[in-house]
Amino acid sequence: MTASEHGLIGIHHVQLAMPEGEDAAAVHFYGEVLGLERIPKPDELSPRGGVWFRSGVLEVHLGVEDGFRPAVKAHPAFLVHGIAQLRGRVEAAGYKVSDTVQIEGFERVYLRDPFGNRLELIEPL
Repeated sequence: MTASEHGLIGIHHVQLAMPEGEDAAAVHFYGEVLGLERIPKPDELSPRGGVWFRSGVLEVHLGVEDGFRPAVKAHPAFLVHGIAQLRGRVEAAGYKVSDTVQIEGFERVYLRDPFGNRLELIEPL
C-alpha cells in the first residue's frame, strides 16, 4: 500500500489561532498584505468566530481560541512565488521580516502575524 492509495496525500488547510474580536486584523494581514482571498466559513461554524482564507488549493483558517497564546516556534511554511516582492509588501505594511538560515534549494524568511504567530515564507530557487 502506498500513501497515495490509503494514506496522507496533502494538506487541506492550516489552522492558526487568534484572539477574540480581531477579525479585522486577520482580514487586513492575511487578505490585504499576504493576498489571500477571504472565503466564507460554513454556517454551522460561523458562531465560533474567526475567518478563513484561500489561495489556490491552500486554505488558512484563523480560529478564535480562549486564552489565546501565539505559536512562537511551531509554524506553517507557506510556499510562495516572488518572495522578494511579498517581503517588500509585508515590510511596507509595517511587519518585521527576519532572515534565517537558508537551506539548499530555497530562500526563506520568518515573520509574525498581527497576533504573534510565527509564519515562514519559502520559495524554491
